[in-house]
Amino acid sequence: MKQLVALVTTAMALSTLAGCQQECKPNQDVECWINALSDSQRVEKAVENIREIGDKKAEPALLEAFKSNEDKPAIRERIAEIFRKWHTSEAVPALLGAIDYTVGPDKEGRRAKRTNRMNQKIASALGELGDKSAIQPLLRLMKSTKSPQVQRAAIRALGKLKAREAVGDLIALVEDSTAHKIIRMNAIFALGEIADPRAVPTLVLSLYRDKAYYFFQAGLALVKIGQPAVEPLVKTMMGQNLDAKRLVEGNMEILAGALESNAAKVLGDIGDPAAVEPLLKMVEKVENWEAETNKLLTITRLITALGSIGDPRGLPVAVKYLSKEFWDVRTICADTINKIGDRSAIKELLKHATSGEHPKTRAPLIEAIGNLGTTEQLADLRQIAEKQKDLTVQKAVKESIKRLEAYQQCQQKAQCWIGKLSDKEAAVREKAAYELGRLKSPEALDALIKVMRDPSENVRFAVIWALDKIGSKKAVPAIEKLVKEEKGSARYKVVNYNYQLLAARLSRSGS
Repeated sequence: MKQLVALVTTAMALSTLAGCQQECKPNQDVECWINALSDSQRVEKAVENIREIGDKKAEPALLEAFKSNEDKPAIRERIAEIFRKWHTSEAVPALLGAIDYTVGPDKEGRRAKRTNRMNQKIASALGELGDKSAIQPLLRLMKSTKSPQVQRAAIRALGKLKAREAVGDLIALVEDSTAHKIIRMNAIFALGEIADPRAVPTLVLSLYRDKAYYFFQAGLALVKIGQPAVEPLVKTMMGQNLDAKRLVEGNMEILAGALESNAAKVLGDIGDPAAVEPLLKMVEKVENWEAETNKLLTITRLITALGSIGDPRGLPVAVKYLSKEFWDVRTICADTINKIGDRSAIKELLKHATSGEHPKTRAPLIEAIGNLGTTEQLADLRQIAEKQKDLTVQKAVKESIKRLEAYQQCQQKAQCWIGKLSDKEAAVREKAAYELGRLKSPEALDALIKVMRDPSENVRFAVIWALDKIGSKKAVPAIEKLVKEEKGSARYKVVNYNYQLLAARLSRSGS
């Protein structure tokens, strides 16, 4: 009888306990889920629901849950990710204390895999939270971890923390030919974020390593460093960097002119006028090459760099090569002339736009006339429109007439051009951005930032040029947000890389 009473009493107690355990509604009622964090059976579900709700009043409770779940790396991993997203700076000491430096590679089992995943999320959170006290622990983690994913996260975090203490170790990683390419790529990223001139030599060589696999990331890193990279790049372009020459020479898979072209591209992206004279000398040098292989291709890369810098000294070379009836050569020359912005060159554009055997090579010249020209060229374009039968040229003429008709309305009035940024015609929006850039109008800044996501790539390139001319750091957060949200977009991959280059240049400016 006593046993029966005991069983009934126990059953009643369990029933009462179950009744006291409140059922929380999914993705709502944050207070309920905060209370559930202390229940070992429901903590995982509570963390997920709090993450979905996104209410920061849960931060103290999450911090306690993080500390109390020492034996549950999966729980800590999820909470660390919330701290990263919420920028929970109070979590830094707990995050640092939770790093496991002894865990082996993922192949050791589920526990190792979970712990590595936790370390990865902790490293990412520490990079986002920006506390310099994390630098030494992250350095230790970067060097001790057996997980590539954790090492990558630690490297990127050190970059975000701009950890100058890590430069030597990061350079060593970049130069380690046995390291995975992704690890080396992320070390290059981190060196760019830190922007220490000590990294310049290895970043210059990374423009050529592994058949230029790291070119774009290394180029961006050098642009972030800026002026200290100019002289080493000039020497490399001129063939005076023996290490770079060794990487290029003797490698049959690397095209002739790559040494000069890669360095020139980055010099243009940095945008320092000190590179103009060396670039012009390089053009002369390439023109004297005996072998024709890639001669013209290399010259067009040099002209592209001159256009990116936008110095008037580059104009004669761009005008000279308009006579080459190749679509890509003319496109580059016309774009360079437009970026330099000297309207005296329009007569040369008109001359070549109305002659030659290949009509389609005239289209980029006509587009440049529209982007650079004024009402003075309207009559010329209308005359071309009457005579031209090629459909590609007809389309280019029609669009450039619209550009110049917009100029007829707006002239030098910034507010008028700001209004044109929302025109239904992409050609007019493109023209508006270029004109606002020429005016260097601060009042246009907000309007240009708003149209950075224009569906037309040509408009985006014009907006990049205009923002560069205005030169305000105010655009940088919007650029970073755009690049992050459109990451993986095949359509905008090239133009968004140019947005990153713009952000790097603007970040170096004083305004």
